Amino acid sequence: MGSTLPGIDPATGREIFLTKDGKQTFVHDYRDEVVVGNSDPKVEGIVGTSMSYKGFSANVALRYRLGGQIFMQTLYDKVENIPQQNLGLNQDRRALTERWQKPGDIAKFKAITEVRSNPMSSRFVEDNNILAGESISIGYETTQARWLKTIGASSINFRAYMNDIFRLSTVTNERGIDYPFARSISFSAGVRF
Repeated sequence: MGSTLPGIDPATGREIFLTKDGKQTFVHDYRDEVVVGNSDPKVEGIVGTSMSYKGFSANVALRYRLGGQIFMQTLYDKVENIPQQNLGLNQDRRALTERWQKPGDIAKFKAITEVRSNPMSSRFVEDNNILAGESISIGYETTQARWLKTIGASSINFRAYMNDIFRLSTVTNERGIDYPFARSISFSAGVRF
């Protein structure tokens, strides 16, 4: 075998497993399984700040998550373990572009000719660190506009709200169309009488 770690053998395109005593094998054995990740983060929370200056205001809340791992189910289901009857269906392009193809290839995924379903593997576990723009708002309020008194108002304000406006992550999380990241922007205007 051409590799020294579990992964894909560059010579054959088959998955390499490690036994509990550290020996390489092509045969998966449930007795050799070990825990390789924890989905709970070490630190998680929200940090925010508010600022105002001469009628302008801004509020920022950022969500962070450090530590913890995630099992990449899409890679497992849609790149490597495609059932024979689904090979002709619309699949993830990585099923063709990132799989082992010829001897010497250093690839993340086994050869496409390997049609046996794999057991879950540490190859699909990734660190899950996130920084996201949970909510951001900017606004302006004034009581000084001359026309306010004309309409009997004491103030007017304008505000823009942005939710989930950005997401930086150590993994590319494929959410698809069922649960996409919902970035939203809204505006409001108000008059106080």
